[in-house]
Amino acid sequence: MKGGLVLILTDKNESSATKVIEHLREIDQPFSRIDVSSVFESQSKIKLNIKTGILDGYVQCRDGNKIDIESVKSVWVRRPKPISVPASWTAIEKQFIEDEFTSALWSFCTCLGDVYWMNHPLYSRHLLEHNKLYQLKLATASGLRVPATLVTNDPEQLIDFCEKSGGSIAIKAVRSRIFQESPGIASGIYTNRVFTDYLKQHAADIALAPIMAQEYVPKKLEFRVTVVGHQVLACAIYSQDSERTKDDWRRYDFAKVKHENRVLPEDINIALLRLMDKCCLTYGAMDMILTPEGEYFFLEVNPSGQYEWIENLTKLPISRSIAEALANTDTI
Repeated sequence: MKGGLVLILTDKNESSATKVIEHLREIDQPFSRIDVSSVFESQSKIKLNIKTGILDGYVQCRDGNKIDIESVKSVWVRRPKPISVPASWTAIEKQFIEDEFTSALWSFCTCLGDVYWMNHPLYSRHLLEHNKLYQLKLATASGLRVPATLVTNDPEQLIDFCEKSGGSIAIKAVRSRIFQESPGIASGIYTNRVFTDYLKQHAADIALAPIMAQEYVPKKLEFRVTVVGHQVLACAIYSQDSERTKDDWRRYDFAKVKHENRVLPEDINIALLRLMDKCCLTYGAMDMILTPEGEYFFLEVNPSGQYEWIENLTKLPISRSIAEALANTDTI
């Protein structure tokens, strides 16, 4: 029989974890938080052992908090950063220590057994993140409509795809990434709409690395849909009200782009929950498009997607829903 502890694996600067913890305290739910990047610096202790088929172990933090395997009933993995070792160690020593701590923590996680995960790294990180084609495959199998998609670094194939898609396509990176161009300045690769002539002019560049292309889907609205357990919390984003956000709402323009709560059609809700089951996820931040004709297109699910700005703008109870899902595992 598992215990009653909620374990949070996160980062010391993750503000969303702080909000969920506030709700856990409100409902008197015991929890322990491990800031993964700091486990070496905080002198955390790990013990795992198996004897005569019986497995036990713990992680003990510097504050004396001891987390036994058998005490955990649910785990929230919320954007932890890699374990960090101070630069006072040599590069080889740093790599060794970081690798050993990482592997030991991974062993701890895999030994927790039958607990409620939000989300298990095996699926969320190692299977689904940066694997958009696989997501689209599962979405189609779940009854959702997805754009025609091509991943290629063959200029001829990409140009042909564009021509057959009406002369324009949406292009995006296969792997989402943030680039640190200089201290304090970060930038990402956004979705852009391009036309056939542009692709022909940049054929040599296309050959350098695979790129993801999709048929350009006209937008009436975009949706950020946060699924927590069996709750579907949808936010409509009026991205077409700003030139800056027409192709990618992540070029935020809050002064012009309204965000509001919406209830999705029941058949879409059912399909999204079916997709969550296929993905083995209990939390997902999904991006969707509603066309002027009233059709819904699924784009992707981010197993650790951000949601705080949605919660702040719309008052959708996402943090509370996460806390309740982690606490009430016997009702899920």
